[in-house]
Amino acid sequence: NSEGQGSYKSLVTRKDVVDIAIKWNAWSGEGGDSYKVKFDGVVVNEGTLAAGTKSGTITFPYTQSGRHQLTVELCQGTVCAASAPKPIVIADTDGGHLDPLPMNVDPNNGNYGTSPDTVVGAYFVEWGIYGRKYDVTQIPVDNLTHLLYGFIPICGPNESVKSVGGNSYNALMTACKGVNDYEVVIHDPWAAFQKSFPQAGHEYSSPIKGNYAMMMALKQRNPDLKIIPSIGGWTLSDPFFDFTTKANRDTFVASVKKFLNTWKFYDGVDIDWEFPGGGGENANLGDTVNDGPAYIALMQELRAMLDELEATNGRTYELTSAIGVGHDKIEDVNYGQAVQYMDYIFAMTYDFYGGWNNVPGHQTALYCGSFMRPGQCDGSGVDENGEPFKG
Repeated sequence: NSEGQGSYKSLVTRKDVVDIAIKWNAWSGEGGDSYKVKFDGVVVNEGTLAAGTKSGTITFPYTQSGRHQLTVELCQGTVCAASAPKPIVIADTDGGHLDPLPMNVDPNNGNYGTSPDTVVGAYFVEWGIYGRKYDVTQIPVDNLTHLLYGFIPICGPNESVKSVGGNSYNALMTACKGVNDYEVVIHDPWAAFQKSFPQAGHEYSSPIKGNYAMMMALKQRNPDLKIIPSIGGWTLSDPFFDFTTKANRDTFVASVKKFLNTWKFYDGVDIDWEFPGGGGENANLGDTVNDGPAYIALMQELRAMLDELEATNGRTYELTSAIGVGHDKIEDVNYGQAVQYMDYIFAMTYDFYGGWNNVPGHQTALYCGSFMRPGQCDGSGVDENGEPFKG
């Protein structure tokens, strides 16, 4: 429902099959005793009619998206008359009905291509279309192997969202109305699938619009690109801390499965729990004993679910996670045990330095810089209070 307002549950209903109804009539002749419906010259439905039938409605189920030329043939015995072709569009969330997305990349973004043995990922944030006026057509996608869409929220306790201000918390409460705790939803349906982007060819009547339609069309242009929804983030991680309870994880994993079957252009799931063990936006949350095992169990259960989807849908799904790189964050999870279920770990190296430091430094340093104190990088020195650096 691209026009309504309300909860995610009221706006989005997944259908595995659609019924296509084609009304036809013969302006002349004696009618026929059978018919054929063709998409691009290929028969997609056929059947018999009462002898001499000259009009009717043909209804048949269909499961594939696409943009076709439709013809109907009315037959009397082996002699058939064909209608003039008419365009038919069957829209679905894999984007099979869309043309490749026209791009508007800043020429300052050089084109370096991609390498099969190197992951180059970037975040695209749902709200970037507003103040930043940055839309999907501007992404230098030819340089990327992965696009992480931030962020998908989890319904349930979400006090940390209030720190964002504005309408974020109220919007999440609206999205979660009638939805079980620990199920995923879309935070901003207007941005995700309702807003028209003329630069992407959207019209009022376009069945799917917004960021999602543009990412679907982006996949038509760059079919090898992996687009993965990033669940959680700094202000949306509160519900993760209840995943020490298996029932809550089970609810979450089932909802992610439904989400991926609903939004077919996505290629897996990215978990952005900030942070197992604590140290996130909500200082009251975090269990250094139980969060780590819960994280590992979550990865195992997500991988099992994705394996089921792969067998059912005949495609691959990736499981990734953004993790904190501070010593205090890494020591709370046995990532060596978790990674057996995962495709990639995305280290949040952009948190090496920030506003919390009292000396300037690089956010994402490859090497220990001269700005670091003696013995700070390798953990061999002590700080101004005589406490050993952790490295």
